[in-house]
Amino acid sequence: MTAKQKAYNYSVNRLRAAVERAISHLKNWEILKTGYHRIMTDFPEVLRTVTALEIFRATTPGFE
Repeated sequence: MTAKQKAYNYSVNRLRAAVERAISHLKNWEILKTGYHRIMTDFPEVLRTVTALEIFRATTPGFE
């Protein structure tokens, strides 16, 4: 592979790994792990809330 191809693969792999980690963290939330069984119009708000809480947990030192 050329250096340009290696650099491209590296950047794609970093992005893919970050997305996979984010999905994995979201699946740790019980409401998403067991399946969403509520009104589908509320799902975007629930997903935003879970995502915001996960970002807060991940970025706040000492918060578990």
